[in-house]
This record gives sequence, C-alpha cells and structure tokens, in this order.
Amino acid sequence: MKQITMILLTVLTTFAFGELINVNPDPNGEPWIAGGWKMPDAEEMAKIDALPKLTLPERYKKSVKSLPYQLDNSQLMYFRPIFNQMGGSCAQASGVGYVYTYEMNSLNGTDASLPENQFPTHYTYNYLNEGSGEIGSTYFGGWDIINGGGIPTVAEYGGLWPSTDVNTMNVLWMDGFDKYKSGMGNRVVEVMTIPVGTPEGLETLKQYFNDYCDGSDHGGVVTFSAGVYETWMQSVLPVDTENEGQKVILKWHNEVNHAMTFVGYNDSIRWDLNYDGKYSNYDSEGNLLPMKEWEIGGLLMANSWGAGWSNTGGTAWVAYRTLAQTVDEGGIWTNSVYAIKVRDDFEPSLYAKATVSFSERNELKIYAGVSTDTTAAEPEHTLLFPHFNRQGGTYGMAGDGNILEFGLDISPLLSYVEPGVPAKFFLCVDHKEDGTASGRGNISSFSISDAAGNEFVSSETGVTILKNTTVHSGVYASFNFDSPSITDELLPEAVPGEFYSYALSVQNGSGPYSWDTIFEYQEIENTELYPTSSDSILSVTNDDDGYGKIDLPFSFPFYGELFDRIYVLTDGSIKFDEGFEYIRSEGDIMAYRTITPYGADLMTYPENGDGIFYTVTENSVTVRWVTSMWELPEVDLEFACTLYSDSRIEFFYGDNLTTGISWGSGISNGKSTDAVISSTSNLNDPSGLKTAFATNDYPYGIVLSEDGVLSGITNIPGNSWDINVRVTDDRSISALKTLTFTTASGIDDDFSAVVSDFELYQNYPNPFNPSTIISFNSGSGSNLSLKIFNSSGEVVDTVFENRKFEKGYHSVKWTAGSKFTSGTYFIGLKDGSGMSMIRKISLLK
Repeated sequence: MKQITMILLTVLTTFAFGELINVNPDPNGEPWIAGGWKMPDAEEMAKIDALPKLTLPERYKKSVKSLPYQLDNSQLMYFRPIFNQMGGSCAQASGVGYVYTYEMNSLNGTDASLPENQFPTHYTYNYLNEGSGEIGSTYFGGWDIINGGGIPTVAEYGGLWPSTDVNTMNVLWMDGFDKYKSGMGNRVVEVMTIPVGTPEGLETLKQYFNDYCDGSDHGGVVTFSAGVYETWMQSVLPVDTENEGQKVILKWHNEVNHAMTFVGYNDSIRWDLNYDGKYSNYDSEGNLLPMKEWEIGGLLMANSWGAGWSNTGGTAWVAYRTLAQTVDEGGIWTNSVYAIKVRDDFEPSLYAKATVSFSERNELKIYAGVSTDTTAAEPEHTLLFPHFNRQGGTYGMAGDGNILEFGLDISPLLSYVEPGVPAKFFLCVDHKEDGTASGRGNISSFSISDAAGNEFVSSETGVTILKNTTVHSGVYASFNFDSPSITDELLPEAVPGEFYSYALSVQNGSGPYSWDTIFEYQEIENTELYPTSSDSILSVTNDDDGYGKIDLPFSFPFYGELFDRIYVLTDGSIKFDEGFEYIRSEGDIMAYRTITPYGADLMTYPENGDGIFYTVTENSVTVRWVTSMWELPEVDLEFACTLYSDSRIEFFYGDNLTTGISWGSGISNGKSTDAVISSTSNLNDPSGLKTAFATNDYPYGIVLSEDGVLSGITNIPGNSWDINVRVTDDRSISALKTLTFTTASGIDDDFSAVVSDFELYQNYPNPFNPSTIISFNSGSGSNLSLKIFNSSGEVVDTVFENRKFEKGYHSVKWTAGSKFTSGTYFIGLKDGSGMSMIRKISLLK
C-alpha cells in the first residue's frame, strides 16, 4: 500500500472546446480570435460551483446609492494597456494578462504599463493548450498553476509570449531554475464567484469595482465568458445619449467561446430595446422590469483583440440585461463573473531544481516526495502540481528541444520531516504511454535547497525514464526550519443536539494559518467472498466513457461527508457527483474524489455478456463490472466493489483476468488530504485477489473551518471520536494532531438519538439546489416543529412549528430562497416532549 498524503491543487483543465474563429472582417487586420474558451465538464463545474460567492455585505445595503453612476478602472494605473491575444489564449489574456496583472499592481500601487509589473499570458497557456495555439483554456486552469508555483513577470519571462515565432510561441516552456524561482513569490490566494444575474448581484459587482466591497480606496476588475460569433448583437449607443456612438453589445452568441474582462460600469448608457422611442427599466405602471428586459445601464468590457478593435480603444459596453439572460437567450456564462485575491510575498522554504530530458512531455507527470526512511527507494509522501502534468503536447520538454531545467516549490514536504533530522527527498517522474510510440529520456540532475541557499545535490544522475513506470531520483538532506504546532490537548465536551463551537490554537510557524481535517483510511484484509450474483443491471449513458446512477437507502460516509447517491463509471470507478471522468491511473485517482477498484480505459460489450451489475441492501451496495478494454473485446475483466453504511470499502477481483494491463486502484477525496493507492494497483495479474479499506468513525455534523473553529451539531450522546486536524502556515508547512471529541450522556432525559418510532431521515437530494425533500417518522403522533439552522446554530427558517401530525411517515419539500447561499445547514425536528433530532444538509447553488 502507498500512502499519499498531499495533493497541492485540483486542476480544472480537462474540457471540450470549439475551433478558433477570426471575427475581424478585415483580412489584413489583427486577428480577433474567438473560440479559445474550453467549456468545463460536470466534474470541473462542481468545483467551480463550490467556489466562495461574494455577496454585498450588510453595511453596504443601505448605501449603494452613494456609488458613482459610472466607473472605469481601466483608467487606473493598475490596468495594463490593451493588447491582442495570440492564438486561443483569451482565458489567459483575461485571467492573467488583465485580471492578475491588475490585482498585483493594485496590491502594490505600481504602474501596470511597465513590463516588470506585467504577467505573461503564455507562461500558463503553454501548459494548458496541448502545444497548439488552436486549443483554448480557462482562467481557472491558469490561476491553479499560479497558485501551485507562481508566475514570472513579463520582463523575466521575455514578453507576453516566449517568442514572436508563430511556430513556437504556443509551444515553449520556460527554461531556467532562476526564472522559476523569481516568480514563486507571486500567487493566487483565492478565486471568488460574483453571481450577477439579479439586481442585487449587479450591485455587488458595482461595489466591487468601487472598493472591493471592503472599504478600499479603489476596486477591482473581473473576468467572464460569453459567445462571440454569428448571433451576437453589436450596436452603437444612440445619438443624444451618454457615450453616443460607442460600441455596445446587446446579446451574445449562444455557444460560449471567449473570455473577456469587465473593468467598470455606467448606469446611464441606453438603447431602445422594444423600439417604443423610450429608454426605461420600468413598465408603464412604474414597476421594475425583469433585469433581462432593462434598456438602461451597462458594464465596460476590455477585450484582448488589440486597441484597434471597437471605437473605444479595445473596449465595449455590455448591456446589463445580458447578465440575467441565459446563454441560449444571449447571456453570459453561468450569469456570474470571477475575481481573485493575490499576493507577491510568498516565501518558499524549500526548492527543487531539476533538469529533465524527454522527447514526449505529454507522457510525463512530474512531482516531488519525501520519506523519513533514508534507505527508501520511493517516497512515503508525495506532492503533486498543476503543471508538468501530462501537458504540452507531443513535444520535447522545452518545446523546441528535449532538455528543460525548471524549479518547483516543495515547501509542503517539510510537513513530514523534523527540523535537523535527515530525510530522503525525491523527484518523481511517472510515465504513461498515450498509445503512440513512447518517448525516451532521463532525469539528468536533481537537487534541493532551502531559503538560506543550502543545497543538496543528488548523486543519482541520468536516471532513465522507463515506459509506463514511475522512476525516482533521490537526495539525502536535513534542514532547520520553524514548524507550526497545535497546542490544544483536550476538546470541551459537546452536548448532543446543541450547537458546539471551539477555536483551536497554534504556536510557532508563520501566520496566517489555515486548518482542515484529515481522514485516514487504512488498507485492511478483505475476508468476504467474491459477490457472484447481482440483482440489477446498471443503465449507463454509454458503454464506453459512460456512467450510471445508484440511489442508496443509507448514507455512505466518505472522507467526512455523507452521500445518498453514487455514480458508477464504465472505466471502473465510483464517483459522488454526476458526469464521466477519465480515472485510469494512480495519478488520476489522487486528483479526484473517487473509489476505484480497477481504473483503466474500459468498455462493456453487452453482446458478449458484459455489463455493470449491482445489488442494494439496507446497509450496503455492491457493484460488479464484467467488462473489456476499449476496442479489445477479447479482454476479460471482472471485479467488484462493496460499500457499507459504516464506511467500509471492499475490492474483489475475479479469476483468470487478462494480464499485462496498465491500471490503477485506490481511494481518494481529490483534495490535499490522504489518498490511499491499494496494494493491488497495477499488478500484472490481480486474479483472485481482494482487499478492503476502513477509517475511524467521525461525529458527522461537526466541521472544522479554515480559521480553526470546530463547530456544528451532533445528536449522538455518550460517545467519543478521534479527529485528525491539520494546521498549515503561511509557508505551506503543516502540523498534524489527533484530538478526542466527546459528547455528554444523560444531559437531557428527553433527548434521544435513536428512538424506534421517532426519526428524522437524511434529506434527498443532498446536496441540493434549490429544493429538497425532508422526511420523518412522527412517532406515536404529536405536535412537531421543523427548523433550519445555519452553521452558527441560528434559526434561519421555520418549515413548520407546533403542527399536529398523525402517527407514521411524512415528508415535506423545503426550498431555499434567494437569501440562502451555498454552504452547510442543519435541519432540526422536535416534538412536544422536547425530543429532537438533527441532520446536516448541503445547499449548492
């Protein structure tokens, strides 16, 4: 078994895309490229939807009228001059060239017209574009890379793009350790969503333009995506109106293909939408019209088609109405815009310097690791990165050659070693053939150094990279560093059914600190028999790269969360959100929340008896794959997985399986916590084997916030749980500690967590948006109250109160109104005697 204990970032970079289009009517003019936006799939969208949402703070809601009627942040020195993107790099032009550059200059009060204060689009783009200027990306992918390793300035990089040669500008990767090191202090701290499809959301955005919604003396800029082609409607502002003659966009194309930047607004620009000779946002009776029908007001958009586009130097107005319209109606993507927080003072504590020579860089995943055992041949803990991750197309490492020297921030690995104690650090190169001729090369050199310049050079040079294998170059080293430590020894006892809150404490290290919970799974012996029979055949969306849904009659615990539904992939995995994902290797398993008994490029051939079968009981679900490989129906594979309501997971492998297949097996939550790669993973012949996984019980309903507050409600009396908590300091060095959480018993004689005829069931669906069904058993029949609580224990809605219910099963539908934002809530059911039950629910907007 391999214990994987840190994943730096989840990367949002696997998308579907459309071809690039030059929409400039002048064939001799600068190209105006649309089509460089990659549409996220279901997996990425779930992560995007989970981003924190910025809403208008309460203190502003009575003062929004004090905002100026117009604002243009492109006139501030923090906004760089308009430029023309190269190839399909619009998402990086907006997300890096404009937004990131602006926010860094806003932070420092510097002039964005200078190359030393600008940031290059193609540093990130060339990791994301498969080595082609015809391929698009997303701003999320670029921000992930900056978060994971920083970004150099335009001056250090050598321009917005690495060359002016159209044959290499979209291919080259930056060469030179010192260049990588120079940008490691520049990071993205946070990505935020601003929903703008309502008047309230628009006011939030305007306030963000004005002062970041925090009282600053100026505000920010944001990025968004929309469709630019054929059906987009461009016009000019009418004569005798504000900014007359300037370009305005009234409608977008119904296929999203371009990323742009909003830099300001004007509440007075106008156009006659219904051709009645008037301009109004109100009907004839003085009532405010739906936002999608407004004729007054617009945002100022900065494009990346050069200053020659439009009659306002590369900018145009965008009607407010497009913020509220659906994409099919001509609106912007997700009816939201996206903003970031940045920093330029991150100080890595540990660097890796490496030179790798290889001819097919898209076959490689490069990461780092460490082991406290100095005789180890491979790392005990690993650190993944969002770049050097099977990217860049079928080119040599540098793009124009096979040899590349680069640097990585590996500070988080210090979390697993003691100051001054020798450990073995690794550069890891995982090769995976893409079906064509395999590349060749080696790890030419590898060293690590600390912030003081102490360098340790590996003696393992010229390590050959082997086909479909992970190879390692190791070096022994010890470093003195200041590590954070958790000072709490005992947690206060919780009272069942009552809101609990306790702030954890930390000393040493370098603040600010962030906290999270670690859920440790252990691989254990599987003593059960192979499940040879199944009740049902699963209906999947496709026999190749498809998935099917199974609703569970119980809540399955996985990495601290409860799930009432699973999605089964034809490629041998189980996920917890809808949609197919390519999970075919150990690295893929680490990147996603998944349970994968056998991950490979599989396909079922029903005509040959293949299929996915399942059996559901009141406390377990078993899924059994009888399958083959894509385009290889002669391959025989049969394996199964059983999930239990107590969190146990079992893997089974049938007899006489086809051998010699590259595959992965394990479980992961897809975040920077523990993942476990199973002992069976990638064995040449796993026939007849079986294994299982188990974890400690957890007080569901209790959550640890990022700022270190343990809070929530649990309804189980007289119990105790070990909770593994982690604190990470400002230099990405972590400390872990196990604390015991206990609940009191006999505090309230009327309280009962398990009463045979009084029960509050888990809501369905969960997560939900905007409605969910809440079911309960009323017991012997009495007056009941059902309320909704926020994570601070405050009542935020009353579904019903003191209502008489007859004995038996009942259900009600609850709809979260506009005042509710995404997050964790609690439902509480209480009867007339004071008996109560609590369930945690999740709203995902």
